[in-house]
Amino acid sequence: MKKVFLAGLLLVLAVVSFGKVTITYVNWNLGLDIERDMVQEFMKLYPDIEVKIVTAEGNYEDWLIAQAAAGKLPDVIMIPNIPMALTNDWALDLTKMALADPEWKNIPAPLRNATVYNNKIYGVPAGLYFMGYFVNDELFEKYNVKPLKFAPSWAEFLNAVKKLTIPKDGIIGLAEEVQIPEWYPAMKNLRLGWYTWDGKQYNLDDPSFLEAVNIAKQLWQGKYVYDALPEEQKKQYNAGWYGDVWNQGKIAIRWSGTWDTTFFATLPFKSRFIGVPGGRTPVVGDFFVISKTTKNPKEAFLFAKFVTFGRDGILKRLEIDKKNQWSSLPLTTEKAVLDKYFAVKKLFPGLDEAYAKIGTGIIEGVKIVPGYIQSRWTAPTGIKVGDNPNANIGDVIWNAMRGSVNIADYVKQLNKIANEQYQNAVKKIAVMTK
Repeated sequence: MKKVFLAGLLLVLAVVSFGKVTITYVNWNLGLDIERDMVQEFMKLYPDIEVKIVTAEGNYEDWLIAQAAAGKLPDVIMIPNIPMALTNDWALDLTKMALADPEWKNIPAPLRNATVYNNKIYGVPAGLYFMGYFVNDELFEKYNVKPLKFAPSWAEFLNAVKKLTIPKDGIIGLAEEVQIPEWYPAMKNLRLGWYTWDGKQYNLDDPSFLEAVNIAKQLWQGKYVYDALPEEQKKQYNAGWYGDVWNQGKIAIRWSGTWDTTFFATLPFKSRFIGVPGGRTPVVGDFFVISKTTKNPKEAFLFAKFVTFGRDGILKRLEIDKKNQWSSLPLTTEKAVLDKYFAVKKLFPGLDEAYAKIGTGIIEGVKIVPGYIQSRWTAPTGIKVGDNPNANIGDVIWNAMRGSVNIADYVKQLNKIANEQYQNAVKKIAVMTK
C-alpha cells in the first residue's frame, strides 16, 4: 500500500514539477458523449497530458483553412480528406512513430495502406465503416421473395429488385441507382476498385463502367427506383426523399453506410446489411492528421492512437459506450480484442460478415485519392449537356444514367479528364511530401 501511495505521489510531483503537456483536438463528432468521454479517459490514463477540445464553427473545411491561415491549427485533426491536408502542408510525417508502434500493424490493411503517400505515413485511421445495400427482410417475407444473403450475385440482386417493385402496393424495389457505376466495375473486374480506380489511375473506359452506367439507366427507365416515379405516384408517400419512404417500410433495398445502423435498428421492421453483389464491399474510413505545427508530436500521436486503433482505447470505448453511440467497427485485427468486441457488442445483422471479409473490400476514394472530387464530380469536360455547353464530369455521368447522354460516346474523354485531375493533385502533393 505504501509503495502504491509513493508511486502516486511521485507521479503528482512529476506533473507539478514539469507541468502538463497540452494538446488541442478538433473533430466533427464531438457532440457525442462517447467521444468526449474518451478524451476524459485518456487524461485519466495520462494525467501529465491535457487535451483541450476545440470547437469548429460554421463550415468545417472553411474553419480549418481559416485556422491554418491564422497559425492556429489544432494538434490532432479529424480531416475531411488526407489529400487536403497534404496539399495545404498541414500534415506531419508520422512514419517513424507509426512503424515503431507494435499495434500499428493491427489496423486493417485497407485503411492502414490508405494513409501512405510517397512512401510516408501521414494519417491515423479514426473510423471504419462500410457502404452497401440494406434489405427490408419483412418485404421479402411478405411477398415470398427469396431473401438475399450477404454479397449476393448480381442476378439474385436484380431479380429481387424487379420482383419487389409492386406499384399497386406502393412497394419500390430499389431506393436509387446512382451508386452502381461506383461499385459495379470492381465486381466485374477484380483489377479495379471504387469508381474504376486501380491504385494508379482511373479506368472509366473499361467495359465494366459502361455496363454499370447502362444498368443504372435501365433501372431508372424501368421505374424501379424512387426518383424515377411520376410526381403523382410519389404523393402517396408524403416524403421528402427516398429515405423517408424506406423508414415507412416501403422500399425493399436501399444504399447507405453502416453509420446509419443505430437509426435503422429503431425502425419498425427487420433490416439487414448485405454489402454489394460480388462481395467487394466498399470500405469508408475516417482519418486524423497531426498538425505540422504541433509542439508535442509524441503526445499527439499517443492520444490519436488511444481514441482510434490502440488496444487499450478500443477496450475502454467498448466498456463505456452505454448509449451505443460507437458506430465505427474496431480498428484492429487483434483476435483477443475482436473476440471481446463481438462478445459484448450487439451488431447490426450483416456487419459481422462484412468485417470478416474486409480484406476483399474496396476503399471509397473521397478521403484518400488525390483530386477525387474533381475526377468524380467537378472537373469541366467541354461536353454539352442540355443547355450547359461545358458540363462537369459528374453531370455527364448523371445524365447518362438518366438517358439523355450516350456514355459510350464520351468514356475515353471522361477517363482522360479524370486522370488529368488525379495527376495534377499528385504533383501538388509530391512537392509537400519530399
